[in-house]
Formats: sequence, C-alpha cells, structure tokens
Amino acid sequence: MKRLTMAGPILILALSLLAGAGCKKGQPQGQVVARVNKTVLTDSDVKDYLPNGAVGISPAQKEEFLRRWVDTELFYQEAIKKGLDKDPKVAKQLRDLKREILANQLLQKEVVEKQSLSEAEVKSYFELHQTEFQNNIRYSQIVVQSQEEAAAIKSALDGGADFAKLARERSLEANSRANGGDMAGYLQRGSGELPLDFEEKLFGLAKGQISEPIKLFNGYFIIKATDKKPVWPPVKYEDVREGLSNGLTMSKQKLAFDALTEKLKKTAQVETHPDLIK
Repeated sequence: MKRLTMAGPILILALSLLAGAGCKKGQPQGQVVARVNKTVLTDSDVKDYLPNGAVGISPAQKEEFLRRWVDTELFYQEAIKKGLDKDPKVAKQLRDLKREILANQLLQKEVVEKQSLSEAEVKSYFELHQTEFQNNIRYSQIVVQSQEEAAAIKSALDGGADFAKLARERSLEANSRANGGDMAGYLQRGSGELPLDFEEKLFGLAKGQISEPIKLFNGYFIIKATDKKPVWPPVKYEDVREGLSNGLTMSKQKLAFDALTEKLKKTAQVETHPDLIK
C-alpha cells in the first residue's frame, strides 16, 4: 500500500475541508492569508489541514490554493444567502457527512493512533517467516459481504463449482470480478499491500488450493492460489522492510478494528434487514 506524497491531491482535499471553515468572529488566530467579506482564512487554518504545513508546496500551488479557497467561500456564502442549507436534501447530506467524519475520527484515535510497531518486531517477523518470502504468488479472489454467503460459495467450490464463474457472478470487488477474480500479476510476500495475517493464509496455500472464508474488515474473502514462482535473487530483510512494516501495522489495526466493532455491538441494539432493500 503506497503512501501518496503529491501535494496536488492534498491541496484539493484540504480545500474541501476548509470550505466555510474560516474565522468570522473575534480575533483571527494567526496571519490572515485570504478574506471574503467577513470571513478570513489564516495561516493557522491552513496548517491544521495540511499535514506538513507549506513544506514542499510551491508559490504557484499556494496561489492556486488561495484562489480555490476564495472561489469556494464565495459559492458557500451565496448558497447560505439563498437558504440552500435549509434544503432537506442538503441537510441530510450534511448530517451524513458529519456522521462519516466522526466515525472516522473515532477509528483514527482508537485504531490507528493506538498501534505502535518497533523495528525489532518487524525484523523478528521476517526471520521467523523468511522461507515464505522466497516465492511470489498469483491468486484469484471472491469477496462477499456476509459469512453465510462466503460459506455457501466455499461449499459450492468444494462441490466442483468453477471459481472464475462464481467470481464473475458473486464477487463485490469490481476490479477483479471482470477477470473471474484474477488479481492480475504476482504478489510479493511483505509487499505491504495486505495485512500480514491475510498474507500468511494466502502464501500458505498450495498451487490450485482454495482457502476457507477469511474475514477482512467488513467483508469475507475466498482466495485461490493460481500460481507460485521462486524469487531470485533471494529476498533480504532490507528488500521488504518498509512493506513488511506496513503489513504488520495493517494487521494490528485490523485486530483493533474487529475488537472495537465487537465491543460496541455488545452494548448496542443492532438489527439488519437486507431482504427489505428492493
């Protein structure tokens, strides 16, 4: 899983978050960098939304950032004048957005920020599983929402059903579905694209073998190892250190995510009726 470092997408995201978020009353906190009527944008506002402040952002990008903020603020103020914030559809969208932001903030604090990983842990994992890193694997997958559906598909596969056909018919993962579940290309162990507990199950499969359903965040995966090929020259720790660290972190976050979900379900009244959705 690669981390994006481009300033452009970050600027656009920050602009969407900053829309209507300037200071209107009281003394502005920081230097004013833009103003529309009584609403100002300060350098402190900008720093709150850009991970590294203005580091790595060119003068032209700063000008573009401010131009877009001004445009967005003009549109925002005009929308308020026209009472669009009172529109029932808009009000619902705002409630939904608030719900998503708060839920994501909880996950950030309870799942992401509480997971730590030492260099010793990463190196120890590599040494314990070193032989598993000497093969790359090609695989296919079927992704479904429920454990019951995953179990039914696995039963059908055990009975001789065609994996590719079921993937096209049932898988929720659009990119691989059109290819009969094929993930296109070979995966390197420790690439950091997948949680390591998922990788362990995948690389533990023999060629042609199909896994039991695997729970991964909010879905269930059934995977098939379609090919394996040895890596040459042999993989060294330095080759996979970064990806391995990402994968271990994802695994820790997955465990924390599952634990938090189960904890909250035990203290809440939850019911679902998918059959009523038509």
